[in-house]
Amino acid sequence: MKRWARVAFPNLFTLGSIYCGVASILYSIDGFNGTAGDPARAAWLIIAASLLDAIDGKVARFSHGTSRFGVELDSLADVISFGVAPAILLYMLKPFGHWTWVPAFFFLICGTVRLARFNVLTNRRLAGLGEGRGFEKEDFLGLPIPVAAISIASYILFCWDRWEEVHLAGPFMFLVGLLSVLMVSTVPYQTLPKLAFDSVRSVLKLIVFLAAVTAVCIDPQLMSFPIVLLYVLFGVFVWLVHLVREEEEVAVPIEE
Repeated sequence: MKRWARVAFPNLFTLGSIYCGVASILYSIDGFNGTAGDPARAAWLIIAASLLDAIDGKVARFSHGTSRFGVELDSLADVISFGVAPAILLYMLKPFGHWTWVPAFFFLICGTVRLARFNVLTNRRLAGLGEGRGFEKEDFLGLPIPVAAISIASYILFCWDRWEEVHLAGPFMFLVGLLSVLMVSTVPYQTLPKLAFDSVRSVLKLIVFLAAVTAVCIDPQLMSFPIVLLYVLFGVFVWLVHLVREEEEVAVPIEE
């Protein structure tokens, strides 16, 4: 019973993420009261699902309730909340006209492939550690699908708060395509900072994270999208810097 409780408790947060994802889809289409869709509320529900998704992993590691079942359930929830829900929200808004289904479908496909790869890597780690053993995540391989979904949702919130419609359809379409490609790429993205003061880097990461959270709390509609976009672009920037450095090291002749 104790083992079952450890595994079941974090999965309750995962089920909550599924609920938010399904609710987002309903609000995107018709809402719960049969009226027109509510894009702003649908976007907020995607963000709420991401918070629950972040919590379930922390709870699983803290309670040593990590299991393959939890990994699979979490990925199924992610497909709904961060794959299907943003795709439906995009399609219903139709910011790109009749061709909106193309980037929406591409986003969903890339997100699903990214989750499948993540599951394979995670199951290998669990096989080495044993189920129930918690482990700290390393840097993400590719952009995490919750971050990609939050990027879309936060931009819609940004536009809806000011104009009640999506502006700059061309750049937004490019952003959706970029997010899709980054999810299946090998660009590394850092995990959330831990409460640790063992190095200057960890302290700086924690300060930046707390500053970002404070800004979002002060004005979520205005600050959410710029901060998430900075995270996305910073990962690409760091990756490009590493590529340039590696090429320079290879190009430098070895002195005998």
